[in-house]
Parts: sequence; structure tokens; C-alpha cells
Amino acid sequence: MPGKPLPGAGFVTRALSGGERGCLRILTAMWDDRVNFVHLRAFYYVADCGSFTLASQRLNLSQSTLSLQVQSLEKRYGLPLIKRHKKIFELTEEGELVFSYARSIFSLVHDLGNAMEDLNTRSLKIGSTPTLAHYIMPGVIRTLKETNPRLKIQLYTGLSKEVLQKVIDFEYHVGLIGRTECPGNIINRRVAEPKLYFITNDPGMPARIHLKELANQPLILAEDGSTTRAYIIEEFKKYNIPLNNCIDCENAQAIKDMVHLGMGGAFFPSYAIEADIRERKYRKVEIIDDLHLAINLVYLKERRNQSMVKEFLVAARESAFSPNR
Repeated sequence: MPGKPLPGAGFVTRALSGGERGCLRILTAMWDDRVNFVHLRAFYYVADCGSFTLASQRLNLSQSTLSLQVQSLEKRYGLPLIKRHKKIFELTEEGELVFSYARSIFSLVHDLGNAMEDLNTRSLKIGSTPTLAHYIMPGVIRTLKETNPRLKIQLYTGLSKEVLQKVIDFEYHVGLIGRTECPGNIINRRVAEPKLYFITNDPGMPARIHLKELANQPLILAEDGSTTRAYIIEEFKKYNIPLNNCIDCENAQAIKDMVHLGMGGAFFPSYAIEADIRERKYRKVEIIDDLHLAINLVYLKERRNQSMVKEFLVAARESAFSPNR
């Protein structure tokens, strides 16, 4: 008895090339639940590694076994997937298409495994920029743990774009990042817009200044890739203010230490400098212009109904986020 046809298969076939029709044959068989996923997995690893030798090492199988599994897949559907007459490894047109679908299939299998592990362990993986992880995340995590004492929390740090990518790749459940453009499958919520202050060891600088008064002032900025750095540079460009970026540094504490030593000035939100200001390590100067950070909470649309993500959102709202902090 023939299996149920893939929805729309007849229509699609008329619009496809020969190689695509061959690929559709495999997909239809998958729909019929007749595909051998062991053989498909073997082909996927061979194509991904670009070598039978490397694939056999990754799968801990002999090359002969791996070769037989790939040949069985080809024989099952009457399609050549690998150009064997070539000296270099190369997929056929059908092979390229099958590989693209196999990559999506096994990516989903990986994501499913992670999701099942999360459900089993009640583990929440959070990504954050280092500064937010140091000053903001402890309060959020404390609030979260008060209502979910058995929840295991893993906090990781990186640049905003790095954190966003790991959220997209299902590695993190949520991310706390700065200004970053997000794709359509990401929910991006602005949770705070803390004001930026200029810190300096210059006793003669007024307590309130316009941004233009920092023209050619020695500045210590975060490393390339920082969204705060990009924002500050863009603000200077917008008002045609000469910028003297004398030092780049990836560590917030090191930047503040250099300001304390009089090596230049820097921009920080109030929550990151309060303790140092009390100890008079440097001065806090208010920027009259509207200069502020953007703190965004990001997560995949697919995760919006997960209980752990919802609980994190509640904790974030109840924590010390304040637009004027």
C-alpha cells in the first residue's frame, strides 16, 4: 500500500529541477515514515565533514560500515548523493539538497535534546554582557531564586551580539544585552534605559556639561564590538564632535581604574560607579544631552510559553531595573 503523499508534492514537483524532484522523493519517503534515519545520519556526517575518514572518526564507525550506510540510502531511493568519480569530495545536486534538509533535521534533534534536558533538570541558561552580569543580574537571580529555589541557573557572559547569537542557536534561554538589531524570530523587550555619566579625575571639570565639551578629551572606551562603545562613537559623530579615543579596554573595572589614575575619562551608568563615587576615586559628571544605555531582554519566540522564561521575565520586572538609575 502506498503511503500518504507529502502535502502539495504533485504541485511542487512540476516546479522543481530534476535534482530537486529526486530530493522530494526522499522527503516523501520520510513523510511516509519509511526513511532509515541511521543511514540519513551517516550521510549527514559524511557531508558535514567532507570526508568518510573524518565522519567515521566522529561516529566511531569503520569507513566500510559508513560507506555501506550511505550506499544503502542512495540505493533505497535510487539517487546518487556523492560524486564518487571525483578526486575531491563533492555532493551531487540531490546530495546538496538532502544535506540541507538533513542539517535542519539534526539541528532540531539537537534542540529537542536540549529542551528535554531543560525540562528534566529545570535549568535556566542566561546570557549577559559582563557589566550587566556584574551589576544587574545578581538582583534578578536573587528575585528568581526566592520564588524558584530548586531552579538551577547558569549565567554566561559575552558581547551583546555573541549573547544574541547563542539565544538564536537555542544555547541560552534568555539574554540581557545592549542595543542590538534582532531578527524576526526574537522577542526584544526594552527593560531599562539608564542614564550615562562621564567619569573623570579632572577636578576642574564642571558638574554638568554638554557632550560637545568633551571634544578631544582623552576617552577610554570599551573594546570593539561593544554596543555601548558603538553608541558613544555614533553620538559623537552625530554632533560632529572630535573624539579622542586614547585607550580601548574590554574590562570595565580596568577602565575605572585608569580613570582613577587620570589616564582619561569614560562613560558609565550610575549603578556601575556608585561605590567608587562614595570613595571619591573619581568624579561623576552629568551629561546634559540625552545620553543613555539601552538594556534589552531577548529570547526566541518559540520559548515565550516556557515557564522558566516567563518566571525570568517576572523576576526582571520585580528587580532593581529603573529607567533613571
